[in-house]
Order: sequence, then C-alpha cells, then structure tokens
Amino acid sequence: MSYHSVEDIATFEHFNLGFDARSWVRSVNHRFIEDTLVENISEPGLYISMFGKCQGQTLNDGMDRQRDYSHQYMVTLVDQPCSGHMHFPNNSIWQTLSIMLPLHGRDEQPLVPELRANFPHAVPQIRLAELGPVPRDILRCCEAVWECTFKGFERELFIKAKAQEVLALFLHKRRQQRQAPETLRMTQLGNVLNHIKTHLAQDWPLSAVASLAGSNRTYVKQDIKDLKGVSFREWLKQARLEAAYEQLAGGESITQIAHNVGFRSQAHFATLFKSEVGVTPSEYRQSLLIKHSA
Repeated sequence: MSYHSVEDIATFEHFNLGFDARSWVRSVNHRFIEDTLVENISEPGLYISMFGKCQGQTLNDGMDRQRDYSHQYMVTLVDQPCSGHMHFPNNSIWQTLSIMLPLHGRDEQPLVPELRANFPHAVPQIRLAELGPVPRDILRCCEAVWECTFKGFERELFIKAKAQEVLALFLHKRRQQRQAPETLRMTQLGNVLNHIKTHLAQDWPLSAVASLAGSNRTYVKQDIKDLKGVSFREWLKQARLEAAYEQLAGGESITQIAHNVGFRSQAHFATLFKSEVGVTPSEYRQSLLIKHSA
C-alpha cells in the first residue's frame, strides 16, 4: 500500500478564492492505480465539501468506516488542526470539491445559517458536522470541474468560478430552507430520493432514508406519501422497476440487472417483475429486441 498526503495526488488542485488570504477551493478527480492511504490535514475553518464518486473508506477513529460518501455533501466546523485518513483500493475513484472559509475569532461564518449536527462522530477537533445528498444543480457544477479540459490560467478561472457558483447555490438553498421549515424537509427529501435512485443496489430501510434527510421516520413516512402519493415501499419498488426497464434494453445479464436495482436474487426479481408488468424480464427484453428490429 502506498501513502500520500492529499496534496501529493496527481489530480489535486488548490486555488485561493479571494474572499481573504486563507479561503480556498480544492479539487480532486482521481482513479487510484494501487491501494493508497491518503492523509488530509485540516486547519481551523468552515469546510463545505461535495463528493462525486467516493469509493474509499475513512480510517478516522470515531467515524463510521462503512458509510458511503458518494454524491454527499459535508459541512464541518473545525476548531483545531486535525488530520484524517482514507483508504482507497486499487482502481477506486475519488471525486471531491472542497471550499474552506476561515473562522474569524469566535465568529463562525454567519454566511451559513443554522447548521444541523446530523452526522454523528467522535472527533474532538470537529465541533459540528452535517451530511446530506448533493443537490443536482450543485453536483452538475462539480462535475463540470472534474470534467474540465482547460489548462493554465483559464482552468484556474473556471474552477474558481464554479466553486463560487457552488457556494452561492448552497447558501441560497439554505436561506430558502430557513424561511420555510416544511419546504426544507420536502426539498431535502427530494434530494434524498434522487440519491436513492442512483444507489438502488443498496438496502434502503426507512431509518436510513430518515437519517439522510435529517428527519425522523414518522415525518419521512408521511412526507414521502405527500410528495409522491404512495408509500416509500411502493415508491422504491417502482423506482427499481423503472431502472430495470432501462437496463434491460442493454446487454447486461438479468442476474446483474437484478443486483443493480436492489434485488438479492434473480428469482425474486423475475417474480415481482412479472406480477407488475405481466411478462418475465427475459420476455420483456425479447419484446424490445423484436420492436427494435422491426
């Protein structure tokens, strides 16, 4: 296993944001070619981090080592310098865009209203941590950075502009949410449901949905029914079937598709599919082939 500081990663980039001498944006879009341990040292400040693919595992004491940070945002208030470590297996991908705003004395950056400590941890240097799904418009800004092919000064301008756009969108959403608590819940829940649709292979108990939404099971259960008109279980079933329809048009095996959309066995997938659609997955795929060849 190799060992690197985050600054040593080949795709690491760091630019001053210009708010003051210490504010910055950092970007990483990297595929690891060997098992790698990455160290990241954080100075005191307010950190707003957006993750795309994050196929690593945190090794920090007091944090959940099994948590998947892909397509999540994290906001942390760091009071004292601290270091963190993540392990990335060979061929894993790490995409992150992080913004740091320094703390000024005891002023905790009033730019970010009402942070919610919804991410349990036991790291003494971190006073507060908040975690949630990255909204789609913010994720698109981050993806533009990770996919950018500009070089030199043009690249620096582009990344700094996108970082400021990410920050503006993030702050705007939070101010809107502050004004309407029920709208906040629904907006956050909508982001969570979008996140689930891109991670259907995982198990999704209602308790996990409530945790991601920063809410509780009772609110989430009713809010999903209000938002979608059906229970969470019914919504999840339909989301999995819709994903299966799309994937059956491709070349993956039905067993793999069943796994991709969250079924533990092909038999269970086939039974449910036929009960809902009227034909088996194989028959549905065959009908698509006939339709496309006509």
